[in-house]
Amino acid sequence: MDYADGFIGAGLRDLAHLLGAKSGCWLDSPDEPHCVFLPHATVVLERRLRVKILFLGTGAGDACFIDDSSPTDGHAVRARELGGRNLRGRAALLLEPDIRIDYGEAGAMARHSLDELQVQHLVLTHGHADHLQPKEILAFAARQPNGIDVYGNNMVVDAIEFAAANEWDAEAGRFRSRSTDAVVRLHRVGPGDTFSVSDATFTAMQANHFIHKVDMIADQQALNYVIERGSKTLFYGLDSSYPLPETTRQLRQCRFDAAIIDITFGDMEIDLTGSGHMYFVIAEELIAELRGHGTITDDTVLIGSHLSMVHVPPHDDIADDIAVRGLRLPYDGLRLEL
Repeated sequence: MDYADGFIGAGLRDLAHLLGAKSGCWLDSPDEPHCVFLPHATVVLERRLRVKILFLGTGAGDACFIDDSSPTDGHAVRARELGGRNLRGRAALLLEPDIRIDYGEAGAMARHSLDELQVQHLVLTHGHADHLQPKEILAFAARQPNGIDVYGNNMVVDAIEFAAANEWDAEAGRFRSRSTDAVVRLHRVGPGDTFSVSDATFTAMQANHFIHKVDMIADQQALNYVIERGSKTLFYGLDSSYPLPETTRQLRQCRFDAAIIDITFGDMEIDLTGSGHMYFVIAEELIAELRGHGTITDDTVLIGSHLSMVHVPPHDDIADDIAVRGLRLPYDGLRLEL
């Protein structure tokens, strides 16, 4: 397996310098956020490249078994009765044509009749199983003629390296050594890092997830991302409760064309001390704060995703209500163009 250290790329920043201006949102360092705009080149870029987004999955951890009868609690039963866009697979996003965010379901591309080989880059948010499947990633890389580039935090990279070198022998009750022909170029990234992926620029920010809030122990640095592509800037903020103070400060410096935020529990009020997710009221508070700083405007496409099949009613039952709140409710297979 090939290995490469994480790298910091300039992306649109270099293009902006070439054109005599700067555009987009990035972090040169964790303390130096910049958000500025191209007056003329923006039009040129927009004509050349529209940002196309496909929601491969919009579900939470209880969307693990979309093709069988589990789960059977709460709203899941009605969701299965309605079928179609009411069924939620594991949350994942395709920045068409070649960048996929999260890999918790190997068959997500096939579910939407897409060729998986068009994906050349995987950007992962964290190490929960509904977002990371190391063995499936290695199998996918082995099918790619030129391998793949994978970007993620330490846990993500360590997990893929471990899966490449070991396999579990259940009968013997121990691990065995293994080898793989998969070509996976691994890039470690952490909060504050800005890096190039294809023709996009990603900035990683620490998510409020995987943190024991009472004991103040962060099991891993789960990541959200600010993404620049073409002339557009997108926030991918799934698997996070209300952002950490430093992350919020960084977000205030940006201006988003679209923001995808976590509304895992819908109208169900939860104890935020024990959760790394949000529900509607908390999401609305976050939107109001970011709107107050101009990060979100009336032109920003606001999307709530990572929805529990058990705790949140099916799409057809709540989409109109969510729209009244100013949020767009996606479904698996929804395409957006920014």
